[in-house]
Amino acid sequence: MAKTIAYGRTSTNKQDLGIEVQLEAFKPFKPDKIFTEQVSGRKTDREELTKALKKLETGDTFLIYRIDRLSRSVRQLINLEADLRERNIHLKIIHENIDTSTAMGRLIFNILATFAEMESENVSLRTKSALQQAKKNGVILGKKRIDEETEQKIVEMYISGNYILQEIAEYCDVCLKTIYNVRKRNNLLN
Repeated sequence: MAKTIAYGRTSTNKQDLGIEVQLEAFKPFKPDKIFTEQVSGRKTDREELTKALKKLETGDTFLIYRIDRLSRSVRQLINLEADLRERNIHLKIIHENIDTSTAMGRLIFNILATFAEMESENVSLRTKSALQQAKKNGVILGKKRIDEETEQKIVEMYISGNYILQEIAEYCDVCLKTIYNVRKRNNLLN
């Protein structure tokens, strides 16, 4: 008997609502098994996706919420759809109302695959532009530097020669990398 396997994905574990929306959308289709994970759609080796694909057999339906939940790469999307079609497995995409068991469904799938990749690239470009603008506006990106008092204490402890780096880090409540950076900034490497 043919079964329905569903796959849901969000990029990060902060997107719990995104998973919940997908799980809710799956309910009317009564999937036999649902696989979910929180990992980038660009990643090719997704554990739960691999499990879902292995569970599928001839005549089954693979259910996803949106095309970009499967992948944001045209190549990966096309390869996945071709593999499923070769195995006589139907791909149903709820949000875009696509069923690749029809020629029209496959055409729409291919068009939307291109848009999914384009959107991913646009998000990346917007993020890079915003970061560049933030830098121009004087925003310091990354972790905040330690305060001057802590830096001075690190320098004093290091110069004294009475402490190993790990002890300095623990006493000043910083990581070893911070100690290395302070040494470099204060020309204490020699």
